[in-house]
Amino acid sequence: MNMRRTLCVLVLSPCLLGSVWASAQVELLPEVSRATLEARVVRIYDGDTVEVDLGLDHPKAIGGTRLSRYERVRLLEIDAPELSIPEYYAREAKSLLFRLVAHRTVRLEVVCDNERDGYGRLLAYMYVQQGERWIFVNGELVRSGAADLLFVGTERYEEYFRDLWVEAVANRRGMWGRYPGTITVMDLYADPLKYVLEGITIRVKVKLAQTSWDGLHMVCEEGLRFFIPKGRLHRFEEGGLLALIVPGVEMEASGVLQWTPTGPMVELWDPLQIHQIKEVH
Repeated sequence: MNMRRTLCVLVLSPCLLGSVWASAQVELLPEVSRATLEARVVRIYDGDTVEVDLGLDHPKAIGGTRLSRYERVRLLEIDAPELSIPEYYAREAKSLLFRLVAHRTVRLEVVCDNERDGYGRLLAYMYVQQGERWIFVNGELVRSGAADLLFVGTERYEEYFRDLWVEAVANRRGMWGRYPGTITVMDLYADPLKYVLEGITIRVKVKLAQTSWDGLHMVCEEGLRFFIPKGRLHRFEEGGLLALIVPGVEMEASGVLQWTPTGPMVELWDPLQIHQIKEVH
């Protein structure tokens, strides 16, 4: 949804997301030329798993892994809602993946030494051509709010995916828009389980802002905390945003709610998540 913004912050378009690091590490951006397998999608299981047909003359192996003509493929670095439970937005996630790749020829990028998961599924980044451009399917699912992130080790495109995830959460797209509108801390305490691991937009007064070894901790009213990880502080510093976060201001921000032993917490990974900072009297 489109939210009114009363604070000027740095906003990056999808193709410029991560430009701070991309100029120095272009090789970490998704690139279809790395996709060495071509296949036709024959079945969609859910929002992150498909079956493909590699064809009669398919490669017999990739890396140290043998290949069959028909392979079940799990999309790398993402985690769509489960259909079997079912989880919120699971059907929509599967529908989006169906519209993108069903019965179409795709290219698969497989990472050496990370070819299969514990269920024997081929792990891959997937690309599909639309017109003259290639769509990075894994990223499109995250950008649309149809999938969360799933990092299990050293990931090839972690920063790129994180920026797409921030964009989706900040704009409350897809699965992150289950509870629209702006809430207060009292709304959280009225129903503590309702918002856990859900996307929320919350308005709260900051009582304390303190930098620690791991990042910036903002203690707010009724014990809610905002937290900016140390590795992301530079993004907030560049636009002068950190200087505005002082005790007494009111903040409105979007993020995923975590309920920790010390109370509710929302991590802020990018200025895009902050919609408003203002002085209150």
